[in-house]
Amino acid sequence: MRPEDVFQNIRDLMVFGSSISDVNELLGVSTITTDNIYTLENGMLVEIGTLVYPVSSITRTGVAEWTFDVTGVNIVEVTWQLALYYEFGRALEVGNTLVEKKDDPINKNKRFPLMWLLTDIEKKEIELPGDYEASIVIAFIYLSEANLRASKRIDTNFEPILDPLVELFENTIKNTTGSRYFLKPYGEMLKISKTDKFKYGSIDGNRHIFNDISDAIELNMSLKFFMAGTACL
Repeated sequence: MRPEDVFQNIRDLMVFGSSISDVNELLGVSTITTDNIYTLENGMLVEIGTLVYPVSSITRTGVAEWTFDVTGVNIVEVTWQLALYYEFGRALEVGNTLVEKKDDPINKNKRFPLMWLLTDIEKKEIELPGDYEASIVIAFIYLSEANLRASKRIDTNFEPILDPLVELFENTIKNTTGSRYFLKPYGEMLKISKTDKFKYGSIDGNRHIFNDISDAIELNMSLKFFMAGTACL
C-alpha cells in the first residue's frame, strides 16, 4: 500500500463521530446530545451536515450521554463527526483543489482543519519484500488571520485545534489499529519531530501555503511500512 493511501486510512480512523439524539436551541447556540464524544475536546471542530462548528461546554449528562454546544441553529442532522480533511500532493496542486472546494456550496466549509501529506516521497526497500522505509512530512493546518500576534495564534489555533489533532494522530499510529501499517522492532519508539509554523509558509512578498493565511504543525517522521500495509500479526 502506498503512503498516500496509508495516511488516508489513518485520517479515516481519526474521524470518529456519533449520533445526535436531541438538539436544544437558545440565543443562537445549539446544545447537541450524543451517545459518545470519544476524544473530542472543547475547541476542536465537528462537521454537522455541510457546516463545521467549534465545540464548547462538553458535559457528561448520563451513563452513555454527553452534550456539547455549537454556535448555530436549525440543526436537523442526526449525526456528527470530527472535522478533519485530507489531501496529498504538492502545494500548487493541493491549493487548486482547495480553491475548487471553496467554490462548491457543499464542500466550501470542508477544507480546514487540513491534514496534508507532502510529496514527493522517496521509498527505500528494507528487510522483507514489500517492506519499505520513507521520510514522511505531514502538516496539520488551520486557517488564521494576518494580524494575529503569536500568543493569540497559540490560544486560538494551536492549543484548541492543532495540538489535539496532532496528539490524536500520534496515538492512532502508535497505539490503535493504525499501527498495523508500520514495522516497529520491539522496544523501538516511532520518532516524530514537530515544528509549530506561524503564518505557515510565509515568505517575502507575503505569499503563503495555498495563498491562505494559516497556522500549522509540521511533522517529520522516518517510518518503516510493514509489508505494503498489511496487518502485523
